[in-house]
Amino acid sequence: MTTNYSYGYTLLSLYLIEVIKKLGTREALQMLESASTEQGVLIAKRYEKNLPKTLHPIEKGAEIFKAFMTETGADIKIHKKTEDSYTFLINKCPFNELYLEIGIDCGYFLNGLCSNLVLPSIRATLMQIDKNLEIEPVITRESAEDFCLIKLTKND
Repeated sequence: MTTNYSYGYTLLSLYLIEVIKKLGTREALQMLESASTEQGVLIAKRYEKNLPKTLHPIEKGAEIFKAFMTETGADIKIHKKTEDSYTFLINKCPFNELYLEIGIDCGYFLNGLCSNLVLPSIRATLMQIDKNLEIEPVITRESAEDFCLIKLTKND
């Protein structure tokens, strides 16, 4: 399924591959992290203005993550919720589809790709909401039939 974001992320992914070839992985990922930090500020402003001010930071983070992933075309739902964490189940991931489309074997590399390409922007966004919000992959898909579990926590 093509979403508003898929063309942009396809271009970003292909561009990053070229930057890695030219500058190396470490330099390319440092540049991506810097850009992700700037993007995080923009995304947080966009989403936060539509959320009630009374929401607890973990709830704000969960709402923003779910909205972001839904808008990219993901099939996402809350798998488990506690007082200080949300675990999301992602059945359909547009990023997984994109990587497969451009020839990257996500089943083998997805945790690295997800951690390095998708989550930095989301982490930067969450940091704008609360410095103690963290997000991490718990389970990453190894095939198209699998799913991912992503955990959002608030650590004090």
